[in-house]
Amino acid sequence: MCVILVCPANIRPDRETLDACHRANPHGAGVAWRDSDRVRWSKGLEPAELEPLIAGLSGEIVIHFRWASVGEVTPKLCHPFPITASATTRLSGHARAVLFHNGTWGDWRELLRRMPRGRVAGVLSDTRVAASLVDLAGSETLERLPGRWVFFERDFTELFGDWQRWRGMRVSNLGFTHHLNSGHQATLKLSATCGTPDTRKRRK
Repeated sequence: MCVILVCPANIRPDRETLDACHRANPHGAGVAWRDSDRVRWSKGLEPAELEPLIAGLSGEIVIHFRWASVGEVTPKLCHPFPITASATTRLSGHARAVLFHNGTWGDWRELLRRMPRGRVAGVLSDTRVAASLVDLAGSETLERLPGRWVFFERDFTELFGDWQRWRGMRVSNLGFTHHLNSGHQATLKLSATCGTPDTRKRRK
């Protein structure tokens, strides 16, 4: 099923939340953040690697935990994917924008056949093909695709699909919450000195 957490600058999920998301979606996690004039990402992570990484990041971040509903179980197919022609499967890097997905897009193979040849090669998934498609046709394409999407750009964030608010974050679903201890406060409020709010941001 996957789950995506869109975390404001002053909110980070704690270790119990990360572990719950991982237990519900155990095929690898990824995170993206803004760094100057670009978006950086790291993926193929376990909670023990993710926890110290996100603690040191300022600004809004997006975290994804994968359930391999389309494509093999491999760190290369964890999210996010950069919005580029090849939508590289590198485990870390930077780009102008990246894409996250929660859901399944069944028509991706047919659309891949109609895209210009040679854009995406190697291991494939619906989300990787979608990242290449967005590079080709724009983020508006996501309005016509099923599921919940995050287009995370260096200047703004766009959410597509149905989202819920949960403990200060926007989450793509609440399926992970049954792995939490009842009554546990599952987010950490960061101090005001930990980063600054992102500006020039727009949301759908």
